[in-house]
Amino acid sequence: MKTSLKLIPILLLFSSFFQQKIDGFITLFEDSSSAKYYRYGKTNYFEYFDDQKKNFKGNEYYVRYRKYGWGDVDTTYYRKGKEFYFHFDKETTLESKLLPVNPRLGDKWTESDGSWSYEVIAVDQKFKTPKKKYPNCIKVHCRQITNRNKEKSKEYFLFYSPKYGYVGNIDKNGKVLSYLSQVTLNAKTGDKMNGK
Repeated sequence: MKTSLKLIPILLLFSSFFQQKIDGFITLFEDSSSAKYYRYGKTNYFEYFDDQKKNFKGNEYYVRYRKYGWGDVDTTYYRKGKEFYFHFDKETTLESKLLPVNPRLGDKWTESDGSWSYEVIAVDQKFKTPKKKYPNCIKVHCRQITNRNKEKSKEYFLFYSPKYGYVGNIDKNGKVLSYLSQVTLNAKTGDKMNGK
C-alpha cells in the first residue's frame, strides 16, 4: 500500500478528459496507473486501485483508494458477484451490496448493518456537470436509516453511467455535490492531472 501511495503523484497525473474507453456501472481497475478525478465542492478527490488484491473471508477484493484534496485517504474493498457488486468493511467485517451488476428500475438493497437503504429510482437519466453531460444514467436514492454517519446527509442521490461508472451525486434539493471531471487509463510518468 505504501508503494502505491508514493507512486500516485507521479503515475496519476492526467492529461485529458475521457481519451480512453472504460465500461460499466462499476469500474474495477486492475492497477494504480488508472484513475478517476472528481470535483467535490471547492476541492477534489481522485480514485485509483492498488496493484494487488486483498482476501477477506474467502473472497478476493479490488483495493480502491480515494485521496482527497486535503490529504486524507479512504480505502474501500470491492468485488463483483453474479448479481451484485459488493464492498467489504474492515471495521465491521461485513460485506454489503454496492449495486446490481445489471441495475433495473425498482431494485432495492440495504447495507449489511441496516444503516443505509438504496433504490434504483430512475433509468435513462441525464446527469449534467460543469464538464460534461452523461446520458443513460441510473439514479440511486440513498437514505440513512440509523443515523450512523452523523457527518453525512440523511438523503442523497447517486448517478452511475453505463459507460463511465460512478459519475457523481446530488443532494435532496438537486445541488451537485461531486462529479467526475477526468479519467485516465494507463497513466505514464509526466502525464498531467487537471491541467497542472
